[in-house]
Amino acid sequence: MSKVAFITGGASGFGLELSKKLIGLGWIVYAADKDSKAVQATKSFGAVPVTLDVTDHKKTKSTIDSLVKKEGRIDLLVANAGFGNFSTVEEMTSEQVQQIFAVNVFGVEACIRAALPHMRSQRSGRILITTSVVAHVSLAGLGWYAATKHSMKAVANALRQEVRELGIFVSTIEPGTSKTGFGAVAFGLLKEGRSVGEYDTVMKGVNKWLGGMYRISPGPQKVVNKMLRAATAPRPRAHYPASWDVRALKLVFYLMPRRWLDGFILWLAKR
Repeated sequence: MSKVAFITGGASGFGLELSKKLIGLGWIVYAADKDSKAVQATKSFGAVPVTLDVTDHKKTKSTIDSLVKKEGRIDLLVANAGFGNFSTVEEMTSEQVQQIFAVNVFGVEACIRAALPHMRSQRSGRILITTSVVAHVSLAGLGWYAATKHSMKAVANALRQEVRELGIFVSTIEPGTSKTGFGAVAFGLLKEGRSVGEYDTVMKGVNKWLGGMYRISPGPQKVVNKMLRAATAPRPRAHYPASWDVRALKLVFYLMPRRWLDGFILWLAKR
């Protein structure tokens, strides 16, 4: 019997590449994305396309319920849809903050709430949540985005303990500055939409650091390989740092005193 996966953000980036790999292993993959044109293109490699905006909680539930009714089970939920609108804490509008939480937190919540009853009933399943290296630390310009990823790391840790005895595994995938369409757009936003000149110095430093990391960062394949491992390993790990840059940044962030990190950002800005 083929295993069944439901992947949000399945028409681009990590989700698209994971869909292809799982189908190559014989899985049935439902690739969900709000971009209807892109998601229809996933038919070309055998995915079942689903046009879905995860902020529509009722449709998310009905979509997953329909999947289980048709296939008889759901083995893997990949909560991968994400939204990055980067700016300083003050300069990001309330509407933008609500939008980023609507996708990155409450969209994931909707997927988990829809899939979990079915997984409990079948006493098996896996949930993968795409977080980020900024689930461990926050930087200037990334405050609200990092808050959503910190939130999902906390939820994943709690959920993993809650469902362990039910045959359900929960893992987080932690990409860094991977070269995807998401990354290119998100980091570009750090340079745009600025309105408060007093933040120019610190934001210049952040742009230098992240821009340099982005230029030397790996493509999405390393991240996708970790996602595939989490989806298929007999006993998956709780967290999967996706590449060397994530491991290096986590080490720096955890070992470097906060005042040193703050000073380093300002030092970069003045170079």
